[in-house]
Amino acid sequence: MSEKRSKSTLHSYFQKKVKLNDNHQSHQSSVKSTESWETKSSNDLLTISDHHSQVEQVWPPEWSEGNWREKVAKYPWLVSRNRKLGCRVCKEFADFNSFKSYNIVLAKEWISSQVDGGENLKKETRLALLRNKIKKHNSSEAHKTAFNVSMEKSSDRLSNLFEETSYKIDKTTHLIFRTAYYIAKNNRPFDDHYKLLELQKINGLQIGNTLHSRFSCTNIIDNISLKMKQKIISNIIETGAKLSVLIDESTTISTLCGMVVYIRAAISCNDPIFIFLDLIELTNQSAENIVNQLVTCLHDNGLDDSYLKEKWVSFVSDGASVLLGKKNGVAKRLKDIYPLIFSWHCLNHRLELAVNDSIKDVGATNHFKSFIDGLYVLYNASPKNQKELKDNCNDLDVLFLKVGRVLDVRWVASSWKAVNVVWKMFPALCKHFSEASEDTQRDSKARRKYHGLKSRLVSPEFVTDLALMCDCLQELTILSKQLQDRSTTLINSQKHINRTIRVLDSFKNVPGEHMSEVLKIEDTMKFKNIQLVTNTKIIRINQSQFLTSLINNLKSRLLENEQDDMIIQDMQIMDITNWPENIDIRFGETDVKRLCKRFMLNQENAINGIRQLIHDPKVLPKDIMPEFDNFYETFPVSTAECERGFSLMNNICTKLRARLTMKNISNLMFVNINGPPLEKWDPKDYVKSWMVNHRSAEDTRTKLCRPAIIANSENKSNLWKIL
Repeated sequence: MSEKRSKSTLHSYFQKKVKLNDNHQSHQSSVKSTESWETKSSNDLLTISDHHSQVEQVWPPEWSEGNWREKVAKYPWLVSRNRKLGCRVCKEFADFNSFKSYNIVLAKEWISSQVDGGENLKKETRLALLRNKIKKHNSSEAHKTAFNVSMEKSSDRLSNLFEETSYKIDKTTHLIFRTAYYIAKNNRPFDDHYKLLELQKINGLQIGNTLHSRFSCTNIIDNISLKMKQKIISNIIETGAKLSVLIDESTTISTLCGMVVYIRAAISCNDPIFIFLDLIELTNQSAENIVNQLVTCLHDNGLDDSYLKEKWVSFVSDGASVLLGKKNGVAKRLKDIYPLIFSWHCLNHRLELAVNDSIKDVGATNHFKSFIDGLYVLYNASPKNQKELKDNCNDLDVLFLKVGRVLDVRWVASSWKAVNVVWKMFPALCKHFSEASEDTQRDSKARRKYHGLKSRLVSPEFVTDLALMCDCLQELTILSKQLQDRSTTLINSQKHINRTIRVLDSFKNVPGEHMSEVLKIEDTMKFKNIQLVTNTKIIRINQSQFLTSLINNLKSRLLENEQDDMIIQDMQIMDITNWPENIDIRFGETDVKRLCKRFMLNQENAINGIRQLIHDPKVLPKDIMPEFDNFYETFPVSTAECERGFSLMNNICTKLRARLTMKNISNLMFVNINGPPLEKWDPKDYVKSWMVNHRSAEDTRTKLCRPAIIANSENKSNLWKIL
């Protein structure tokens, strides 16, 4: 199709595709097949006639009220105005030009309700004329066609046929959609859409006449994102899956305050997964506004209140008071509306709070932190110092790594990387400090600074503190990554936390890997071939005090929570490793019943599944109790997925794309995160939905997109001819 079909010609096209003979073979059978439609229309007409009968008689004077009701019941298309008859269906399609193009003309008297029994005739004659006119009109080809089209229109077959035909004719649009999809999946600017299409045109592909501009690319990605959301939400609702909602707040480079919304739910009854839902621009950051915008977001995406009240089981966020405040926090307000919600404080944020508490408890750690931060500033603020350190690493055959900050706002894994860099580049740092302290090209103040850095670095006190922090931060990093894992459940998280606490406690008696290496040098006072010199000014970290503080804070922040204990304890029933040896067949029924009552689960299926699992532990829980198994895996333990979303947001909204709106950023993120790889993506459904309300790539009724003017193109045209 070179031109997009308007709605007025859509029915005409349908009549070309559908044989009129097949539709008109048996009009009476089609009437029977639409009995419900006729009954509804008849009832409506009778109601109308009842209303008018109280005012004036609207049916022909030859008929009684009983005759009128009988005729309307038999011919649901029959209407009356000013005591004359007309056809409801013909009037509806009176302005439809399609009938004229097929030599089908609708009777004007039936359209304008001007049919009567004539004048100056006997009553019997007028009645016979009315019967003949109604019968003749009912069997006419024009009326049958209008009636069939009306029925097809009500069943949406016209729209479906139009979609299918448009899809076959406008295959070029697929090429445009794949290009736009590539833009979203690879974080490319919208301007690249035109450039990529021009490249494909040069390579010999047919790219059509329109949909080449960046505005078209924006609209196409918006259409793809909307269609994807509809498919995902429809699947969740159809399967009746429980869901969790995760939110977090951040600010874009354009200083827009946004809230990212993720959900975790089972798709097609498989294992629950994280799904990016939306990025909302917050008008203000009050608890009331966050709740209103979050609920509106869920409603706009197809999750209504009736579904949320039965299926929304968990709300996860960081520990901001506006989110988890006990009196007026977001979690408290949401619980008042959706009673099943179990609010959860992200374990990764809790871990950071526990580490910060330990830093405050042990003051000596501040001296260690200040020194590492000083190294970060020294090398990241001066390319010259960084180059000199890199040269020293090459001379000593040491891997050069950038020094980072330690124990700052980033998660604990970044602190482990920072101290590990100092541990690995220890000889190179000593050499650089030594050379810089003796460099005559530097002033005396700079030389004294490097001398002080060296004297601290080569002290056994600092090396011991470095080894302690390396051992502890390494274990905490392992825990942090385990909690960030998408497959980690509440049950697994408790195991990981308890195991880490036991490892840290063992460091009091059995030194860790790094501390063991440092203890071996007490006699030689050499560490990595560097002579150590005692520095009495350095305050060492008390190892026992630091480990005790760290263990206590981990327990209080990550394990001891009265609100969470009961639910987590009930969920432990799914951990087969904790079952007693001689287990009773009814073991854990009380826990299961409590969970089923709390979260509206099928109690009978859950109890039968537990009994079968106890009887045969080799059976997988997902095979015998899929609903309950998916339920406890639906609970996220961390908002790490939200942090990953913000990382992607920063890759999309860069300094060069700072003017992107929140809606466009959200669409790009949705396609990037949830969409399949380009080679596995089929644009068929998305093109079909686009063609209903938009033009195809082959449409000629559009202004062609012009290429951007290249600067100095006239001056270099002769050069280009040579090249």
